[in-house]
Amino acid sequence: MLPLLHPVSADAPADIALPDVRYAGRCPVTGDELSIGPTAAVMVEAVHLRSFLETYRDAVDGFSTRHLLEPGAGKMFGVMLCRDTDGQLGTLRAFSGEWETWEAPAGWVPSSGHLEEYVAERSQTETAVAVLTQQIRDLQALPTSKPLRRQIETIKIERGRLSRALTDRIHAAYRFDNVLGEVLPLTQVEVGGSRPPTGMGDCCAPKLLQAAIRGGLAPLGMVEFWWGSSSAVHPRVEGVYYDSCRSKCYPILGFLLRGIDAASVTKL
Repeated sequence: MLPLLHPVSADAPADIALPDVRYAGRCPVTGDELSIGPTAAVMVEAVHLRSFLETYRDAVDGFSTRHLLEPGAGKMFGVMLCRDTDGQLGTLRAFSGEWETWEAPAGWVPSSGHLEEYVAERSQTETAVAVLTQQIRDLQALPTSKPLRRQIETIKIERGRLSRALTDRIHAAYRFDNVLGEVLPLTQVEVGGSRPPTGMGDCCAPKLLQAAIRGGLAPLGMVEFWWGSSSAVHPRVEGVYYDSCRSKCYPILGFLLRGIDAASVTKL
């Protein structure tokens, strides 16, 4: 069993009501909508994952979910039931975005992006941006003058250039793979604008599908729920199951679900 693949629980799937959620996207080739959703077995694993998160809510050492209680710090969590090439069942676990660092804790699927391609550059750029930001603050504390305003504007332009260059580097490191052997760079995803939204590809659904595909696993079903304090931008309730998002996930999931046997097809 792969290190990321957790054993399924011994509990038999009960007569459980499935939440009306699904994880969908439009296939870029056929134009059909492809989707995957929860099953009774998936819901059993979701309950176990929620219990796991609750257990570590008060942990002070190692893995802890305490910080998710801070204002606006909650996350979406997802679980996917998979089958490996030997026919063995297991589950993958994911959370949206990053944890406390860019590296995922043990037992959780990694980012969809190839982070090793830009992690060193990210650290250097963030340090340089912090230095420039402090320079701006120091100058703004001085008596204003035309030369001073020009100097501040010059520093702001350089800070913006560094940030945009890093963002472009990050986008270039996100390349999605599906089971058909196709590759979709993030920069070629249809997003309705010139640049992908921040964090695109690091929601639970694409992370789970990408981890399963790269690990040679067959996805059988999945579900996502919110855990922790609500987001100020998108109000969420802890423990409630939600669909994948339309803006960041839908443009990717149709590609990732191509060739997945468990995917449902809806003609559009």
